[in-house]
Amino acid sequence: MASVVFEKSIGGNVKARRVLVSYTELVTAGASQNISLGTALPSGAILMGARYILKTVFTSGSITGITAEVGTSADTDGIITAGELLSGSPAAGSERAVEGVGVGVSAATPLIRFTASGANLGDGSATALTAGAIYVDLVYVALPTF
Repeated sequence: MASVVFEKSIGGNVKARRVLVSYTELVTAGASQNISLGTALPSGAILMGARYILKTVFTSGSITGITAEVGTSADTDGIITAGELLSGSPAAGSERAVEGVGVGVSAATPLIRFTASGANLGDGSATALTAGAIYVDLVYVALPTF
């Protein structure tokens, strides 16, 4: 699982979570891998904003492209649709934000899905990538239950 950098209240029921995902976590012997972004959001949670920020550019000798999208197991791109992390020379610090706000994510565990082209992400125990890291920021309201 990715490293939760922080999860804190930023006013009332509004919460912020930042998660760091490193290339070393992408080891699946396949083209796609889901990484959990911490624990499930509370029941009644509504996502108010999300983005990912490329901390370190992804590199590989065999993978020719890699995309990332953010969502849940029910809809892997339901929060942020796929964006390229390797080909097209994305710069460190570039970001991709949520396509819309007010996404209901009640009791769902957010995830980031990586999809590689040209080669598998890894061999099941080691990654085919040589560098890369990405922050994922989520801001949500934890609505009370009545």
